[in-house]
Amino acid sequence: MRHTLAALFLLAAAPALALDAKPDAPPPITAPFTIHAIAKDITGGYSAAVADFNHDGKPDMVALGLSGKEIDWYENPTWTPHLVVTEADAPKPVYLDAADVDGDGIPEIVLAYHFNTDPHKDSGAIAIFHHDGDPARPWRLWRTIDNVPTTHRVRFADVEGNGKPGVIVAPILAGTATGFPDPDRNVTPLYVYRPDNAWKRETITLENRGVVHGLTIADWDGDGRDDVITSGYSGTYAHMLHRGRWDRVLLTAGKDAPWPGGGSGESAIGVFNGRKFFVTIEPFHGSMVVVHMPDGKGGFTRQVIDDQLKGGHALTLVDVDGDGRPEIVAGGNGLAAGLFFYRANADGTKWTRYLMDNEMSPAGCLTKDMGGTGHATDIICQDQRAPFWLKWYAYNGRSGP
Repeated sequence: MRHTLAALFLLAAAPALALDAKPDAPPPITAPFTIHAIAKDITGGYSAAVADFNHDGKPDMVALGLSGKEIDWYENPTWTPHLVVTEADAPKPVYLDAADVDGDGIPEIVLAYHFNTDPHKDSGAIAIFHHDGDPARPWRLWRTIDNVPTTHRVRFADVEGNGKPGVIVAPILAGTATGFPDPDRNVTPLYVYRPDNAWKRETITLENRGVVHGLTIADWDGDGRDDVITSGYSGTYAHMLHRGRWDRVLLTAGKDAPWPGGGSGESAIGVFNGRKFFVTIEPFHGSMVVVHMPDGKGGFTRQVIDDQLKGGHALTLVDVDGDGRPEIVAGGNGLAAGLFFYRANADGTKWTRYLMDNEMSPAGCLTKDMGGTGHATDIICQDQRAPFWLKWYAYNGRSGP
């Protein structure tokens, strides 16, 4: 099998479910966003990042598809594509991120490729690509970081708080696993590679077991440094670097169900009414959006606000109105109309769901400031269904359709 994830997603894809009396009519969009189509035909759309790739002060985008022929970055405001690397030079790509590692004002791109969920069938390459003087021309391989079979997520993170981002590498399964659902419950490692340590492999933890799907970078403990949050069969954990050692703290065990039906798949971290909270999709590729609010006793309450996602895969927070009560964007790749916006009441005890797009089956979404307003109220998502759109959702200030 060339690409196990792509096959899984094709199997999961079902005809759009109509929500009114007309079987073929798409449901109405009700969320307050203006939709901008950036690019299409990013086959098997899976991972995107936003950064200023030509140092002109405008945020650009870069995106990959699991079955795409090349990876391009898209220049704001015309969204002209520029080649980063072809599939021939970086086969079977799965995830990317962008950050300025060398301080020249133009971000580097970290890329995970040679991906397969069977660790015995491909190498799991991780490499950093650098512009070769002109970002509009093809980029060059700057540094091969490592080969870790089944590497599924890679992110830049400043875990030391010194302004020097390293690379976090999260395989989806252990190198000893035989594939999903990993009945042997193997240990799935989590690694960091820091520039101050010559990009050598360092272990964050060897305690996660089975599938590790979600990788979130956020400051969980409030010390000004990036922490690493993982979600998978074992639940959602925060990993924090303190005095040279990594501490691992359970945030939630996720859905309580027999292996492999429990745990979580994605997480998002935020502050609601001045208090830290977090949101998860449960379980892995699950149907539930779960809000976790502080209970005043050092723990968190658990509230399922939606149990109708199909193949839950995308999750981000956005405070569109600046009221200190973030909204939630979540979706899955199992429905054509699979992207939703959730808005809370004043105390976060009730959430209302709105449809953001009736032609989006998101693999992932991120929150950014595309308009230069100083407020991150824009959502970027990639579609895993043909014609495989990369879209920008700009908050338009309306409370309804």
